[in-house]
Amino acid sequence: MNEETQEFLIVAENGKEQKCRVVFTFDADEKSYVLFSLIDENGNEIPGDISAMTFDYDDNNGEMTNLQPVETDAEWEMINEVVLTLLDEFEEEPQLFTITDEDGADQVCEVIHTFSSEQFGKSYVLYVLATDEPIEERDIFASQYVSGNDGTIDELLPIETEEEWAFVEDVLNEL
Repeated sequence: MNEETQEFLIVAENGKEQKCRVVFTFDADEKSYVLFSLIDENGNEIPGDISAMTFDYDDNNGEMTNLQPVETDAEWEMINEVVLTLLDEFEEEPQLFTITDEDGADQVCEVIHTFSSEQFGKSYVLYVLATDEPIEERDIFASQYVSGNDGTIDELLPIETEEEWAFVEDVLNEL
């Protein structure tokens, strides 16, 4: 295995060598697994071609040895669960803030998108009420905002002109 680029070769059943790139490795149930993508002849990852194998780690040279196919459906299910768990960990946490509605009740809101306008010299936020409904089914609200020191939304302000509303609607339509 090439440690700098984390690539390795496997030999297919037809005897042809296939270059692979390590996505990540992990240990489970006393085995080591490598999740990898296939690399085409130009050195580019082939989209959608991700697979997994077991391997032994050679303590002497730090390389993967004895690459073997994953044998059981239970192993594939475990690999799938590990991948989904990792994807969940990498998913960005939503940015939330609280507003007080006209009845004096606090409403938790989720930021969809923030952006600025040099023309108007303001920052804007698109947001929805934080609920369990799919985001596509929620009403989208827009405001200008003042950012706090840590980049969070400190204060919401109304959008003042028709020109600003047109700008905000154009941004929303591009999303």
